[in-house]
Amino acid sequence: MSRSEPNPPLRSVRDPRSLRALAHPARIALLEALALHGTLTATEAAEIIGGNASNASYHLRTLGSHGYVAQAEGGVGRERPWRLGAAGMSIDENDEDPNVAEAARALSDVFSERWAERRRRYHVARDQYPEAVRRAAGEGQALLFVTPEEMTQVKDEIVAILLRYQDRVEDPAARPEGTVPFEVVVSNVPFALEPEPAPEPAPKRAPED
Repeated sequence: MSRSEPNPPLRSVRDPRSLRALAHPARIALLEALALHGTLTATEAAEIIGGNASNASYHLRTLGSHGYVAQAEGGVGRERPWRLGAAGMSIDENDEDPNVAEAARALSDVFSERWAERRRRYHVARDQYPEAVRRAAGEGQALLFVTPEEMTQVKDEIVAILLRYQDRVEDPAARPEGTVPFEVVVSNVPFALEPEPAPEPAPKRAPED
């Protein structure tokens, strides 16, 4: 995908079974490893995330059955390489289907825990990174007084910027020399700690005689 082409929409995952299948640290670790390396066999994946090739192969097949990964060309058996089925996805923690919403929230919690752990590890070891990487990394915070519609627009515009570089996740050959994998987390929550109370229900009218 060239930078002049429109960004493809993220895959929307609304099947509770697919959401629950991914809410497993080893399976998320496999997706992360494939995003970094492009293609991996079960043996290679096990060396990266830990465990043995049999477990990695099982998790890869499970991910494949839900479309998260796909088999790449070449190899046989556990030496057959795998690749990402799609780079990126969207999940809705407020889906109208309560089963979907519950599964999406559970998956989001696992993602958040892994991000928080990577953030913690970076802060412990940041002095070991090159100065250019340290200067590029960082955090920011802002308080916005916007309508929900305006906040949605802000979020969509940020995601659109991130999607400009989506092809580099899908195709390692598209990564320019000197690229570094940075993780960008977009999080926006209401600043007020308590939601506004729900409106009082209208009083029931007494039956007329």
